[in-house]
Amino acid sequence: MKLNKKYALSANEGAYALAKRDIIVAHSTATPNGEAGAIAHNMKVGINTAETYVHLVVDYKECYLVGGLGYVAWGSGYYGNQLSPMQIEPCEFTNKSQAKKAYRNYIGLIREYAQKYGIPLKLDTNAKRGVETHNWVTHNLGNADHSDPYGQHWY
Repeated sequence: MKLNKKYALSANEGAYALAKRDIIVAHSTATPNGEAGAIAHNMKVGINTAETYVHLVVDYKECYLVGGLGYVAWGSGYYGNQLSPMQIEPCEFTNKSQAKKAYRNYIGLIREYAQKYGIPLKLDTNAKRGVETHNWVTHNLGNADHSDPYGQHWY
């Protein structure tokens, strides 16, 4: 999937440190029917106040790049951020067709970047490397307080 860079952080925004290639953090926006472009825009304009962003925001039609892939992002607490070269937020939709397409795009991007960074496709295990939810990061690495994507509704 081609990445839309309209809301990508510039060189003087966000983190400049390279992340370890241990985990991919799977999030959820918890914004029903929120479009990826709007959420990416909010991350971009809020960088100096909220200081929260991920690498990718995806919906049923496109994916926006926010943080620099391979670099630390500020989306899952200190430890999760340091270990993850890619954090991704999918948008959720009440329309079943849109929800399925968004989910397919989300999983496709996770697989693509896991392969790129040599990260095993193991979800929420106690292994040191794999695809981990924000919930897993909260309960296993600390310094975070979210439970997404669990409890979110795709449709």
